Amino acid sequence: MSNLKATTVMLLLALTVFSSVYFASKAVPQVSAQSQTSSGSTITWETVNTHEFIDPQVSYYSFDYAIMQQVYEPLLQYNGTSGTDVIPWLAQNYTASSDLKTYSFTLRSGITFADGEPLDSTSVYFALNRAVLMDGSMPTGHGTQASWILQQLLNTSLSTTLGGTVTYKPAYVASVLAENFVSITSPTTFTINVMNPNSAFPYLLTVPAADIVAPNYVMQHDLALWNQSSTGYTLPYPSLSSAPDEMTMIKDYFYDFAATCNAGITPSGCGTTYLDNSYQGSMAGSGPYWIQSVGQTTNDVVFQANPNYWGGPYATKIVPQYQTAKINYIPDVETRVVDLRSAAASGQAFIMGGGQALLDLPNDHLYDVADRSLWVNSGQLQSTIPGVTLYGMYSGYATLFDPFDTNVTNIFTGKPYTFQPFADRRIRLAFADAVNMSEIIATISNRVGQVATSVTPPGLPPAGSYNPNNLPAYSYNPDAVQALLLDAMMHPVTSFNFENGTAAPSGYFNNTFGCSTLSSSGTCATPIPQTVTLVAATGNTVDLAILNSIAGTVNNVSSTYNMGLTVTVEPIPSGTLLTQAFSGNLYMYALAWFDDYPWAIDFTGPMYAPHNAYPGPDGWNIPQMGALYSDSVNASSSGDLARIASDTDAMNTLANGAVMYLWTQYPQFFYVVTSVVQGFYWNPALLSNGPLFAVLSPTTATTTTTSAAGAPSSNLTIAAAAVVIIFVVAIAAIVARGRKKTKT
Repeated sequence: MSNLKATTVMLLLALTVFSSVYFASKAVPQVSAQSQTSSGSTITWETVNTHEFIDPQVSYYSFDYAIMQQVYEPLLQYNGTSGTDVIPWLAQNYTASSDLKTYSFTLRSGITFADGEPLDSTSVYFALNRAVLMDGSMPTGHGTQASWILQQLLNTSLSTTLGGTVTYKPAYVASVLAENFVSITSPTTFTINVMNPNSAFPYLLTVPAADIVAPNYVMQHDLALWNQSSTGYTLPYPSLSSAPDEMTMIKDYFYDFAATCNAGITPSGCGTTYLDNSYQGSMAGSGPYWIQSVGQTTNDVVFQANPNYWGGPYATKIVPQYQTAKINYIPDVETRVVDLRSAAASGQAFIMGGGQALLDLPNDHLYDVADRSLWVNSGQLQSTIPGVTLYGMYSGYATLFDPFDTNVTNIFTGKPYTFQPFADRRIRLAFADAVNMSEIIATISNRVGQVATSVTPPGLPPAGSYNPNNLPAYSYNPDAVQALLLDAMMHPVTSFNFENGTAAPSGYFNNTFGCSTLSSSGTCATPIPQTVTLVAATGNTVDLAILNSIAGTVNNVSSTYNMGLTVTVEPIPSGTLLTQAFSGNLYMYALAWFDDYPWAIDFTGPMYAPHNAYPGPDGWNIPQMGALYSDSVNASSSGDLARIASDTDAMNTLANGAVMYLWTQYPQFFYVVTSVVQGFYWNPALLSNGPLFAVLSPTTATTTTTSAAGAPSSNLTIAAAAVVIIFVVAIAAIVARGRKKTKT
């Protein structure tokens, strides 16, 4: 981490410790704009990605975040290009008590949601309590989404992700509301009450789960869904019109939500919300755009500029310069490249988000847009397409990985598979030893990215969290693959644990494959067959290359000894992958962790702590991880940064020894932008979110300058023609992000 970043973090922590610390708006990078949106102008982004959930309080996926950031806004947000400087956004200011347990907020006045509802303290009460109450639930599971980020501030026994047992009965709703997380003191003032102080508090309120949504819009649309007879739900308050006031209506809605959990068509999750898909659009945000439609079959998203957008916190207001913004799903990379060239030549609007983050232009297609010789010989990115400009390489807080799942369930029956290969460390180690990551980065990823060695990427705060000497137990070794698989075949494991840590009954699982003794020819005479399917997102060339390399090496060993073990690789749409992965349906899959907020605990908690985002559905429960995570949380509450770093290193040591994950890459990023577009800037804390349409503008008759803080400041003009942006985020080997931040 640079000295500047380290200093920024230390200042932030020091300031929050003092009594009544005041955080107010200050000079920030500004985006200038004309007084009205450019009518008729369009900006389009073509992508290989599909959304999972685009409800801020449900989503935990980076591509969803790219959609939601156009529409929804938080109380606090990162300042321009800084990945650690957080400023008030919807909030006007706030103060912190000396014990960091009470935060007093004042909202900006005059802000409305796109549907016309006013932003007020009741809106904040609704959104933040909704995020906590939802408990990281989705229609097929609990505790896998982003609620934990806010729940860690409260009673963790009410959080599935953080180890609690949640029943979703009325008593649960009452207990959550009794935490008094948000106390309204006036229409524009409120306090946030914290049980567990956290030095990273300002960062926590920047995450999409903390976005503020329009209460009445959300409640009306959700009840319309949940009241349908096909859901099988019995709502205690099927009509909110009888409520005497808005606060009663909100509480009734919360009880209705709980009634959809583990009931009707969602027997193991909670009811789908309207915003999850937003098929008919969404006007529930206060941001610069609202969603006009989401295609049920096309997966295309259409945005319209919000004519009443308040303009952001800067002195010069943000006004969207493109009336219409589109994110179009185009699954074929060759088609996207052709469209890029055509768009650059004609000056029409087109966005392609790429690399291993957004996958629209995978790293193996880098030279479709960049000069190979300049990149290989001097590390310089230069476009080979007239009318296209490249920005990068950039680094951010992200790690790409492939988890080894130990309690995999059948997606159709919901019951665990009898064969659980990755419950055996020898098989995990064999699969990890089967791929040469350095070679894949050099050849397939075209030198974009760095081989990862643990979950914590270089530069992640607090200082010392990344240890380059903490290395995994595996390394590329085909001979070791052979020895490990032979041993696992002839002496299969016989004891297994469930995700909750309890031992499985004898015979519940059976890891037998191949044979227990080789014949005189050195092979299995009548092998017991088993198949292991590895999954990556459609279009994710680098991750598919990694998994195919593993499959090739393992299948070669299996063929040599006639083991009957077959490894297959299957590409599936990224949204589908997320749902299946977090439902515990996949043996091994390629994903990534992008920071929810720039703090080591944001990586170690979701990736290591028992019951958390990945260990829960992946079937991992290492008690020492829970103890170390709890200690690091306590260290964060007291500002003991050295202890956070020490605990992080210890957790990485445990994970590397157990071979919980195959770490693939620390990604690098670049952007490809048609030269008729200006306003691009990079923020490492928001690395997976894609372009923010509202700060981009046509270059026609404009000048571009750079502010003192490094973010672009532009004189924007109205474009007569649509503009195409080619946004390429080049990461080595990921799906998305994950916002969640995030999953990706």
